[in-house]
Amino acid sequence: MENRTSVLIDHYRRPRCKGVIPVADHQCEVHNRKCGDRLSFTARVEDNTLRDIRFDGAGCFYCIASASILCSTMSGKTLPAVREDVARFRAWLADPETEVPPSPPSGAGPASVIDRDSDLMRALGEVKAYPMRIDCVDLAWKGVEGMLDDIDAR
Repeated sequence: MENRTSVLIDHYRRPRCKGVIPVADHQCEVHNRKCGDRLSFTARVEDNTLRDIRFDGAGCFYCIASASILCSTMSGKTLPAVREDVARFRAWLADPETEVPPSPPSGAGPASVIDRDSDLMRALGEVKAYPMRIDCVDLAWKGVEGMLDDIDAR
């Protein structure tokens, strides 16, 4: 695996899934009041599957890299799988003692993004060394979690 920081730099300089879905089924916006990062998400959902998700906005290095990694790894997953991945990632990110993302629950379905792309997740986890920046990484995940809550409420 290449240097974890270089992975984040690549996602910051050349973000994946950046832009807006013109005819989106769902959208949400999130803002980090501590630093001013702002992200908006548009998504297309079909047959309980996240067919496409894109982000737009402005933010720091960690915020943009996180949004790029999140969106590039979640398209094509079922909504329950996305929800599980987001919840697991956010819980892991909030736990300063755990270096490696947690294992999936026993009997879980196909490998989650956290397991399949653990190097990407670990790269994002490097932010744990900078507690003031954890909210920057978490903003995208919090936004997608909020979008899922809105989808479930419909």
